[in-house]
Amino acid sequence: MKENIANHQNLLSVFAILRKYGIITNKEITDWADAVLASEAASDYAFIEISTSASTHNLIKILEKNAMNKNTEMVCRVILGIIYHLLTENLIAFKDSLRVISEISYEEGLTEDEQFLLYGYSEFSSYELQGEYDGFRLYRENFFEFLSLYKNFTLTNHREWSSIHETLLTELSEKLEMVKGNYPY
Repeated sequence: MKENIANHQNLLSVFAILRKYGIITNKEITDWADAVLASEAASDYAFIEISTSASTHNLIKILEKNAMNKNTEMVCRVILGIIYHLLTENLIAFKDSLRVISEISYEEGLTEDEQFLLYGYSEFSSYELQGEYDGFRLYRENFFEFLSLYKNFTLTNHREWSSIHETLLTELSEKLEMVKGNYPY
């Protein structure tokens, strides 16, 4: 069976955003494309383009071009889940995670509560957030509580994102109310 690049639009969009912010490498993306190519007798040419892309700029352009019909709302939530895992495993700097969520905070497809919280958290990206002072501790704990809502999303379970997203939507409003209730600012 020939793998169709259109089946991966959400993943390609996630790759593009994470790569734009330096959170993943070109190699991680091209390795994924190589794995698809190796598993198929025939594949869309787009997989070859991704696999052989020599520059970050070109790679991001190829990813974006092939992700035109993505589910932006789900892509944003997937990125939040990936950031959650990267932060808990200390694979991303806290300040870098705030740069990414700053972009996501303007996505109109998200709920008003998500936008409010994302925007509020991203406002702190302009400050030097280090140390053990209580305000930072509360902020960080609340931020992790918020991100944990999306923890079921990972890069490795991209084929399950749609069902995870549907499940999340049924309980999201209630969970966001709890996070907002603890929001210390």
